[in-house]
Amino acid sequence: MEEKKEERQPLLVSGEFKDNDLLVPDTETLLPDSLDTITGVYRCRWYIIILFSYGSFIQSVGWNTWGPITESAEVTFQWSDSDIGQLVNYANIAFILTVLPFCYLIDVKGIRFTVLICGLLNFVGFAVRCVSMEPGVMTWTANAGAIILGVGGTIGFAAPAKVSSVWFPSDQRATATSIASLSNFLGVSLSFLLGPLIVPSPKYACNDTNINNSSTWSHVHHYGHIWEHNETNCINKVLINKEHLVTEIRYLMYLHAAGGLLFVLLALIYFPNKPPKPPSPTAAIARTQWTQGIKSIFRNHAFWLVVVAGSISSGVLGVWATVLDVNLKPLGITQLQAGYMGFWNTIAGCIAGFIMARFSDIFMRRMKAFLILLFSGAIISVVWFTAICNKYIPFDVVSLYASCILIGIFINASIPLFYEICAEASYPVSEGISGGILTQVNQLFGSCFLLVMLVKNIGVGWMNWALLGSSVVALPLLFLFPERYPRTDLDIVIEHRSSTADIQASENSEKLDPS
Repeated sequence: MEEKKEERQPLLVSGEFKDNDLLVPDTETLLPDSLDTITGVYRCRWYIIILFSYGSFIQSVGWNTWGPITESAEVTFQWSDSDIGQLVNYANIAFILTVLPFCYLIDVKGIRFTVLICGLLNFVGFAVRCVSMEPGVMTWTANAGAIILGVGGTIGFAAPAKVSSVWFPSDQRATATSIASLSNFLGVSLSFLLGPLIVPSPKYACNDTNINNSSTWSHVHHYGHIWEHNETNCINKVLINKEHLVTEIRYLMYLHAAGGLLFVLLALIYFPNKPPKPPSPTAAIARTQWTQGIKSIFRNHAFWLVVVAGSISSGVLGVWATVLDVNLKPLGITQLQAGYMGFWNTIAGCIAGFIMARFSDIFMRRMKAFLILLFSGAIISVVWFTAICNKYIPFDVVSLYASCILIGIFINASIPLFYEICAEASYPVSEGISGGILTQVNQLFGSCFLLVMLVKNIGVGWMNWALLGSSVVALPLLFLFPERYPRTDLDIVIEHRSSTADIQASENSEKLDPS
């Protein structure tokens, strides 16, 4: 159902516009004479963005399966810390290799076809992990599932700006992009809770335990690295709840597969390519041809400044959060504690991201200032977290939680703005291409982080420094970025002209009316 079109006057945008105000004048020739007859806003756009977001959400829940249950997975399947890290890395590498072909597919075949293909891939990636819980088999199926999920996540991660530009007017685009892009991180945050709540920590019995100089059996529950009975000097540990771990991990795999199947069914029922009428003037303009768009992107220095700034920070944070349990194990932080920390880190970032995107829609053309503010806060937060972990300041779990949550707020809140500012910097290149390259570079930095984990005996101390370095590098790149908003400017100017023409036509009609 089409909504009644209302006049929109964004804040901080006023005054008279002239012909030379258009930053992309060539595209104006592609527009029909009467904009009022071709633009429309439909209520179903909210269903579309929510369903698209759900697909991204469920994929990211599966993508981050193993990090939150590291200890349980390691003892059940005889994996190591590097095995856990590489499961995430295989998904990242698969994403890097396939994201641009899928972005081409969404431009050629449309949103519906591409979203359905990715949804089916995600379901297959979930289902293959349900085959067997035998350690040898699960090692293969978990890796295969990770690769398939990496491919299936391409559109959900790369195309939020594309979907919002097709369905939403200019003063709602950033908000819609925030819903779609942050759903990925919302899924990661839920996985930090869902995994540890369903899959318990390993429990051990101690054999040959030296208590009062006698050898005896003593059942001692072990949570992470904290023993209930600290006076017990355990020599040989025996896992006593492996069958329970296998059962609960299997249940978690089934739950993921059911979520993936639900998305496929809902998308089959209703997920159109586009609305009957475009929501904004620029949505009606044909984008640059795909190969020409790629060439244009590589020559666009301003675009690469924001791509690197956004990708290095969020790419490193994304994988840093998935191995938070590994990172904090030496500090005695349990699997469940790390899970809650990762959950609040991401959920707080999602809330902050939505708020920042809404501000960006209200106060148009101010994204650069918002991003600089966010990254200044991010640097301070990462310094605080690193100082606590390295015990440069007194160790305190509450402070560790607070600094971790602030990291998520400042870095994750920037993600929707980066999608939109990249689309602006590359316009009139398709939003699918700009989003695809942004996320491709994002995953590339994430994979580099995970590859470092393969270095023998490297430990975990470097992880926090890498996160700090990524934020420090991003800030000067943002200062260097020459801020411009050709897509938004074009929408504002054309809508202003259309409104002015309507007023003049109304005045002329009144003059001609003899009554």
